[in-house]
Amino acid sequence: MKNKEYINQQVEDTFKVLDTIKEVEVNHFFKHKVLQKLNAEKVEKQSIFSWFTPQLQLATLSVVLLLNAGTLFYVFNNSANSTSSSIETFAQEYSLQSDSNSILN
Repeated sequence: MKNKEYINQQVEDTFKVLDTIKEVEVNHFFKHKVLQKLNAEKVEKQSIFSWFTPQLQLATLSVVLLLNAGTLFYVFNNSANSTSSSIETFAQEYSLQSDSNSILN
């Protein structure tokens, strides 16, 4: 029974404290002043790749695409010319072809 009365007393004390709380009055320009100070302290970070501008990126992309196109053109032009003799050349290089009809060769 004492415990219940003690809890009720605590609850009543808490409500009394809530009644004593008053509204805080703040200067109208407080928010503005705080935001100004925050903006003044803000330091912009320097980008590591600040020299790699969009113009330089476009030029680099163009060079890479030209190199790829040139490589593909070179590969497909050379493969058409050497395909017919590639098997014969491979056999001659690794001595897989013989001129004699010997079985022991």
